[in-house]
Amino acid sequence: MARLPPTIEAGPIELRRCRAEHVDELMVAVEMSVSDLARWLPWADPKPSRSTELATVQEFHAAFDADQDWAFFMFETDNDELVGGIGLHPRDGGVVEIGYWVRSDRTGRGYATAAAAALTSAAFERLPEVQRAIIRMDQANVASAAVPRKLGFRLDGEEADRETVTAGHTGRGWVWSRSREHPL
Repeated sequence: MARLPPTIEAGPIELRRCRAEHVDELMVAVEMSVSDLARWLPWADPKPSRSTELATVQEFHAAFDADQDWAFFMFETDNDELVGGIGLHPRDGGVVEIGYWVRSDRTGRGYATAAAAALTSAAFERLPEVQRAIIRMDQANVASAAVPRKLGFRLDGEEADRETVTAGHTGRGWVWSRSREHPL
């Protein structure tokens, strides 16, 4: 039984665990956003096929059930549209990493911030082994860097030799963190 709930309320959006039934909606969101996503996320370049995304969602589903990794889609609460994704990924030493993306036509609405806040709180409330949540991004991804700053995450440092895997990457990254002692 998974320790995180299958849905998490996050203000204007609801996080719902990734399920195969949402693959077509996911493909619409990716199609609308692929040029923006490909700048930062290697899985979006080249644009993934439906079969690739279905396999990925099935892996996410199994990992969620096994309490190994927790991936969610973001849905707007007022119209039930899939507008992004977010995940909580365990790392060594009681650390979880949060990664997110928002559909291009929905950026700037605070969805990533609301989702990251809700997932950070859920991690500290439901996963006692988690001592720290981190968010990492390339320094050129200014929009993504605004999220941890708004949530009061601390800038822990830079990654000066980060691998450049997409067209938008500079090879320099930031690592932000929030500890259990200072939850949201």
